[in-house]
Amino acid sequence: MTGHSLDLGPEAGVNALLGHLRQLDLPPAPVTPGSPILPGMFFVTDPESGTSITLESRPGLLFAADFQVTGQARWLALHIALDGFDLDGRMILGLCARSAAPQSTTFRPCLRNGRDSGFDDIFFRKTAVAYAEPSLHMDALLIEDQPLLAAPAPWRELVLFFRPETGRIELQDLRLFVV
Repeated sequence: MTGHSLDLGPEAGVNALLGHLRQLDLPPAPVTPGSPILPGMFFVTDPESGTSITLESRPGLLFAADFQVTGQARWLALHIALDGFDLDGRMILGLCARSAAPQSTTFRPCLRNGRDSGFDDIFFRKTAVAYAEPSLHMDALLIEDQPLLAAPAPWRELVLFFRPETGRIELQDLRLFVV
């Protein structure tokens, strides 16, 4: 046994990225889908819909996003790259999110595993709900129940699927944990 007991875990990189965003002071500004908010973090919208996003951040708040959707949109999602996210030998992948919204809304977190010819989405079991008052959402996946989680993947992302409709959400905090 060595004298070192520090295990940062595979989630350290994404939590550091989220921590960086939590410290920024960004005035409300339009976001172009696919353009990075920070390296490895971007929104994707249904290209067949008229969807616009205005994003702001301030210290202590991950971000507030205003969505304006015209017509029918099939998806609206935030993608966060999970570089070096190896879950081999791990037991649980979990997520904690604190959110609020003037009108109740939901979002669905999932882990996207890339493969040579596409990707597989592994959704967390629970749908997160944002209310007028800040609320906490926690969910976890048992890795042994999801064989794709432990298998190597060329790339991975955490994807938050927001309701593809006009509205606002404040994502006050978001963190992953791996046991």
